[in-house]
Amino acid sequence: MKKLAINGGPKIRNIYFPNQNTLDDREVKAVTKVIMRGRLSGYRANWCPEFMGGPEVQALEEKWQNRFNVKHAIAVNSCTSGLQIACKAVGVGDNLYEQVIVTPYSMTCSVTAPMIFNAEPIFADIEPEYYCLDPDSVKEKINASTKAIIVVSLFGQPYDPRINEIAKEHNIPVIEDAAQAIGSVLTTQFSEEIGKGTQYAGTLGDIGVYSFNYGKHLTCGEGGMIVTNNDDLAFRCRLIRNHAEAVIAGMPPESTKRINVDKNLIGFNMRMTEIDATIIQVQLDKFNDLLHQRMENVEYLQNRLQQIPAIKVTGPRRNCTHTYYVLPFQWDSEKANELHRDKYIDAVKAELMPRLGREGEGVPIGCGYIRPLYTMPLFQNLGIYEKGFCPVCEDLSYNKLFLTLYHAPNSTVEDMKTVVQAFEKVWENRKEIC
Repeated sequence: MKKLAINGGPKIRNIYFPNQNTLDDREVKAVTKVIMRGRLSGYRANWCPEFMGGPEVQALEEKWQNRFNVKHAIAVNSCTSGLQIACKAVGVGDNLYEQVIVTPYSMTCSVTAPMIFNAEPIFADIEPEYYCLDPDSVKEKINASTKAIIVVSLFGQPYDPRINEIAKEHNIPVIEDAAQAIGSVLTTQFSEEIGKGTQYAGTLGDIGVYSFNYGKHLTCGEGGMIVTNNDDLAFRCRLIRNHAEAVIAGMPPESTKRINVDKNLIGFNMRMTEIDATIIQVQLDKFNDLLHQRMENVEYLQNRLQQIPAIKVTGPRRNCTHTYYVLPFQWDSEKANELHRDKYIDAVKAELMPRLGREGEGVPIGCGYIRPLYTMPLFQNLGIYEKGFCPVCEDLSYNKLFLTLYHAPNSTVEDMKTVVQAFEKVWENRKEIC
């Protein structure tokens, strides 16, 4: 029996895992061209061709449209900005009191975005196997005040398209947060609204958003993209991104009539720089290779870890592919003689090392994802959400779900072998921590 590292024994691995940096001389060359051109932003906040952004921004938007088969792509400075723009574009905040249905299990911005426009977030529960919003729970939350639904294609797979059916029945727009699901697809025949064939995550609702934050599938540090097939929504997004009130003021009367512009629309500065846009263009060229490496690691980890009786592989849902921004598993304490997930994962983490460049974050294995958002002070202070409000979310968060980021580039299957060894060592010697 090998003594566990958490109890003072030797670690399975004593060297850092590879850096996740996917930038190389191709990005350096592209950025250098932009710098030498001498104009790092091509925007102007008035009614002119530069209202649409500089050459790199416009080239990225066209490239994104072609790659993901969507009519409009609107580059922004962050996914958070994209969510806020999307909310206003679909009309959140137009009335005195509105509600927006949201998930309790995501980054806070998918909940706070409608709050920017004085709408109340209404939490629905999540699916026990796939972690996205549960359509049945969504249906229960809809009422006359519901203005929109913000769905999150969490961890890398599309949300359940039945939510689109529910939204259509009530004439409610769907905003899809696909920050973690770039490249995943849904093939469905569930509805005429979606149609037969394949659609990418981000394009499943009325409007979708992606993230280029550090650590995402594609990154320029910060940045995001909005997509939609709706002409009016796309133009509203472009106005809100770039000082709508100033641009509208300079539009000739015939244009405002033709485009049906809301003349009371207020915009922000949520514009992407030329440098960010050129980096993402290069990253997009690498996407297939980066995804292939990620999926090789995922397959190895799933095949090996599911051989531990208390560990269950989950996802993808039927008719979906999964791009695994993070890799989720579930822990069954009954199959581990009531050993709690947290004790087991703490012991596994003690056997491993962080990734280079992210040493301060510690070992990239987490118990749960985040705590349910409604338990945060912002919502607790409202006094409307109590423990047990979303029981599936709470059970996953506190007892079952655990995640890893080890599978992301530039890790290899050889690196994954040491991850598996750590899980196996702790399982074989679990009596030390029971």
